[in-house]
Amino acid sequence: MLNLLLGPVANIVGSAVKGYTETKKAKAEQKITEIKTKTDIMKKQISGEIDYDLTALKNQNATWADEAWTILFILIIGGCFIPPFTPYVEKGFVALSATPQWFQFAMYGAIGSSFGLRSMTKFLKK
Repeated sequence: MLNLLLGPVANIVGSAVKGYTETKKAKAEQKITEIKTKTDIMKKQISGEIDYDLTALKNQNATWADEAWTILFILIIGGCFIPPFTPYVEKGFVALSATPQWFQFAMYGAIGSSFGLRSMTKFLKK
C-alpha cells in the first residue's frame, strides 16, 4: 500500500525537479545568448560599423525627412501606374539623370541618411 502512495508522489517530485532544471537551463541559455549579442554589438561599435547608423537612428526622432522621402517615393511609384502621370515620371527621371554627378551623390546621401546609410549601401551594391 505504501508503494501505491510513493509511486505517484515520486512522479510528481520528479516532474517538479525536471521542470525546475529545464527552467534553469533555459534561463542560462537566454543569458548566454544575451551576452553573445551584446559582445557582437560591442565589437561592431569598436570597429565603427554601426556608430553612424545608431546616430542616424537617434537623430531620426527629431526630423521627418524619412517620411518626406517615403511620401515622395510613393508618389513616384503611384505615378508609374497612373497613365496620365507616367510621362511626367519618365521626364523626371530623364531630368535627374542629366544633373551633375555631385548632385546625384548628394541626393543618395540625403536618402541614405534618412533611411540608414548601411541599408542604402547594401541597396546600391546590388
